[in-house]
Amino acid sequence: MFIVSVCSLKGGVGKTSVTLGLASAALHQEVNTLVIDLDPQGDSTLGLLGEPSTTMDIAEVLSSPRTETIDRSIMPTPWSAGAASHLDVIPGSSRSSHMDSPTPNPRDVRRLREALEKRTHQYDLVLIDCPPSLNGLTQMALAASDRSLVVAEPGFFAVTAADRALKLSTEMREDGIAPRLQPLGLVVNRYRPRSVEHQYRLAELRDLFGDAVLEPVIEERVGLQQAQGGAVPLHRYEGASGTRLTADFDTLLGTVLSSRQHS
Repeated sequence: MFIVSVCSLKGGVGKTSVTLGLASAALHQEVNTLVIDLDPQGDSTLGLLGEPSTTMDIAEVLSSPRTETIDRSIMPTPWSAGAASHLDVIPGSSRSSHMDSPTPNPRDVRRLREALEKRTHQYDLVLIDCPPSLNGLTQMALAASDRSLVVAEPGFFAVTAADRALKLSTEMREDGIAPRLQPLGLVVNRYRPRSVEHQYRLAELRDLFGDAVLEPVIEERVGLQQAQGGAVPLHRYEGASGTRLTADFDTLLGTVLSSRQHS
């Protein structure tokens, strides 16, 4: 099981869209995948189920990290109906926000890792959609993860936000809190190629972070929001921008999965 946290320092960068795009690519490539919606807003849950969950969710898992709790919280998604592989979700919950302390204690940070170690369901890939901050919930995700994938927009605050997120992963590994964790890189999302400002900010990110800026850059296309709003996999979306988007996320998933070989 390979665990990847999708995180950001600020909201509005399309972190959930990237998570769902990767989940769609994984389903398309027959990679058995679990999405954990750790964001109290629950957008990944809505995108995968089409409605808020009324069953057990991530709040119960974090409150009681036992085998029974995590196994009962895992739900199959409509996305995987009739598919050769399965895509499941642990739904998000607004109640998880009570655990999102800016200064979590080490025991709390280990809760998600402990829960995942006790599950009986088997997966090739786990994607964790983190809250848009570096507080307790994101630290729980990173402590359980093999890789961290940072999402940023090509805007004025992108450099500072990306730098802090990437450094947190390194610090948590060096402190022994996240012993397996390595930064996978930076995904630039919602890029508008005709925007001079976006061109400048993308060049700035590449100058500062080099190979940590992953390819492809995800351009801003309406298809991503339409597929997400319709609660359907991007790879089944039939709009004009669908082909380009699916190719981009297939490539990005390939980068994610290939990083397993460089542990």
